[in-house]
Amino acid sequence: MKRETIKTVVLSLLILISLLFTFNIWGGQGDYEKVEDSQAQVSDKQPITNQTKLLNEAVKPQQMFIHDNGNHYLLNDMTLYSQLWDDMSRWEVKSLRDVSDEFDKQQFKNWLYAKNKFASKLDLVFSDNIPIDVLQPLFKWSANSYEYNSFDRIVLPFNGGSGTKKIYFVSFSKETVVESVIESANYRNILSDIDKEKAQMPLYKDYQINSRRDVLLPVKRLKMSEKEFFTETISPTSFKKALFDDPQTVRQETNLNRPVYSDGTSLLEVYSNNREVKFQHRNLEPSSSYQNGELINKSFKYLNDTGSWTDDYQFFGLNENQQVNFNLFMDQLPVVNSQRQPFGTTSIELRWANNDILDYKHPTYVLGANANPVSKKDKEIMSGAELIKYLKENEEYSFDKIEQIFPAYEMVSVSEEQDPLVKLVPTWCIKINGTMQPVSKKDAAVKEGVESGVE
Repeated sequence: MKRETIKTVVLSLLILISLLFTFNIWGGQGDYEKVEDSQAQVSDKQPITNQTKLLNEAVKPQQMFIHDNGNHYLLNDMTLYSQLWDDMSRWEVKSLRDVSDEFDKQQFKNWLYAKNKFASKLDLVFSDNIPIDVLQPLFKWSANSYEYNSFDRIVLPFNGGSGTKKIYFVSFSKETVVESVIESANYRNILSDIDKEKAQMPLYKDYQINSRRDVLLPVKRLKMSEKEFFTETISPTSFKKALFDDPQTVRQETNLNRPVYSDGTSLLEVYSNNREVKFQHRNLEPSSSYQNGELINKSFKYLNDTGSWTDDYQFFGLNENQQVNFNLFMDQLPVVNSQRQPFGTTSIELRWANNDILDYKHPTYVLGANANPVSKKDKEIMSGAELIKYLKENEEYSFDKIEQIFPAYEMVSVSEEQDPLVKLVPTWCIKINGTMQPVSKKDAAVKEGVESGVE
């Protein structure tokens, strides 16, 4: 064989080998692209909204009262409310001291309600007990942790001197008072501004419900506004993309009377009549290993991660089944679904199974708490004396079992159809065993102003 022929054969073999290598490389790149696509599919998980919250926006006092010489005034100026609560996040808690033994049962109430020469106070009342490890992030906390794990009030004295600034963490049911020394640049200025407006605030009176519970209710009928809103619907796809680990693997179940989505281990069910979705893991059991503070903090983070703050939802309670509840608020008043003309659920509810979410319930509508209402009317609801008389005369309300009484908005449907228009009607609301119930009274709104359209 000639030398040139040998060279030609060898060169051809080399070219063929090169082509084979090139083909294999291209084939390998195709596999890599599939992996990258798979990773892209996982990243398709998207929050329902881009809205996130700070903890002090989701955990707030439901009401604030001034107690002065046995009189009680509701702080109903939302500007002053917000200025105080925002500034408190910059207060430094420097030390803690239990002073509960300084009061017997009657002295405790006298001290809290500023009776019998006790100094006047601003009383921040929460809807439920707040564990100490949830309170700590609300402040600049340099004090050591404390053995008492929950409080339902923070009390601020109106002491105008130049001495040490103090606040008190209080549990009403346990009659626990923990004194705290704080550092704050604006403490006295803010309290002074609040105290100056006291004469403009509604006057309240304390009523004893039972041996364990007092409630504060207005001396006169309370002025509020009835409002109408157009709601928007949140699509099931938004929940699917936010809640499932890999939305691309989710399929809609067939032959069911409502939309149901599943990835084999988790289930998303849409209940149109109650305007609610329920998301749950099928194969998990509820966990009882978490402390209450951990549950609230984990739930708050989960709502941030999933973009679940579609309206003004605030922490409202934690029941014996370790279900965490964040309720819808309007004008710093809770919104409760009507029992007579229900529109839809008004709360986000969560339960945990170790590090996994076990149950998640969320409304499928957006009320638009910061939007202008379509219309509004001036209304008045019963005074405290009228309300107490009405509740005692109606056995359906189990007066002796009432835990709380507070003003609220009753969410009323204006149509039997799936109408997006909803009415928020001022009402009184009671809480029994952690469950809210609006007080139904035909003449609860005793005076009506002229209806006005609002742009």
